Amino acid sequence: MAISLFLFPSPPSLLVNVMSILNLVALMIAGYMEMIGKNKQYAKFFNAAGSNNRKLSSKIGMLVFYTPSFFLGVASFVVFPHQDLRFVMVISVLTIHFFKRTLEVLFIHKFSGSMMVEAAITIGLSYFVSTATMIYAQFLSQESPKPAFDLKYVGVAMFLTGISGNFYHHYILSSLRKKGDKEYKIPKGGLFHLVICPHYMFEIVEFVGVSCICQTGFTCCFTLGTIFLLMGRSYATRKWYVTKFSGRFGRDVKALVPYLF
Repeated sequence: MAISLFLFPSPPSLLVNVMSILNLVALMIAGYMEMIGKNKQYAKFFNAAGSNNRKLSSKIGMLVFYTPSFFLGVASFVVFPHQDLRFVMVISVLTIHFFKRTLEVLFIHKFSGSMMVEAAITIGLSYFVSTATMIYAQFLSQESPKPAFDLKYVGVAMFLTGISGNFYHHYILSSLRKKGDKEYKIPKGGLFHLVICPHYMFEIVEFVGVSCICQTGFTCCFTLGTIFLLMGRSYATRKWYVTKFSGRFGRDVKALVPYLF
């Protein structure tokens, strides 16, 4: 089969195979819900008027998103010592991704509100379970026949491009607000003149890179699902900006992909 040219065979694990399907379906549904306006309650979509007491600060919530997966990545170096190069690369890029996100929460992002506790726990648990399954699937693949095309170095290049572009546009977003400023503004600089969510676009590049490093079915399903999720979130974000900044938001600015979407 053509797929065997690019991916390891499916592992002999019912858990990994079921999780591949569930992960993809869940992320696609989440993306659809974002697109129709049923957004996860954090950042600009947090509805303070409709919330109850089960909320926490955005900064703490974002740390709940990312730090468990970062510690999981670090622990994986101890739990799985003396593995092959690809496996070490997989753990490394996942750990770097969540370490970078944690540092951004602590030192880069400027927060203006709260989020629902349920959103923080659900998203943090999703990242943790997906990361753990990604690592486990990679561990199982080490004894399987290798794909005909080795994409791991292409993947590293894409990962570095994606994580750099994502950080750069996060930095631009953080620079929009001065100390004590909690108002949203129309982003300018970088690729914001083309798309309202270039940080999402580069995150997709980053995870396509991770898929190329892994070359496992689960990671490809996770990446495909992430693309659908970020399409939905970026669509909702663009709609929010058009509504909030009526007449001032550039109609030619797309949601995620320059000139297309």
